[in-house]
Amino acid sequence: MDPVERFCKTYEEARRSPTDDNLYKLLESLLPFSPAGIEWGLEVSSLAGVTYMLEDGKVVAVKLSRDEFGPFMQTSVAEIPLSSIPSAALKNIRDVENFVQRITTHLQDWASRMPLNNERKSLVEAFIKKLKESGIS
Repeated sequence: MDPVERFCKTYEEARRSPTDDNLYKLLESLLPFSPAGIEWGLEVSSLAGVTYMLEDGKVVAVKLSRDEFGPFMQTSVAEIPLSSIPSAALKNIRDVENFVQRITTHLQDWASRMPLNNERKSLVEAFIKKLKESGIS
């Protein structure tokens, strides 16, 4: 099954039953479409000072903290397993339709700015086209 069809299947399952397991599967199905770079990654949720994102086909946790010696901020980025996203962080995506609409809008903006030779651009454009045809977005 190609990544677009796989996403559509997991989307329908998550929309019908937004259990943690189905939401994790939904996020996993979005990994092939996740752009490189923290600035373009797909934000899943923020919880306790950590932002969970899908970025360049992987899951990352971005932690922003204040330096103890002044007004400086430190950012740390760590690749984590999908299962390490806490269940509490999934609450923001339980409204699956709204989450996917937000992701689609973000990916449309990303695709419009990417050069034609970007390897992920055509996959993302096929994804967006299928979502529109299916009435998902």
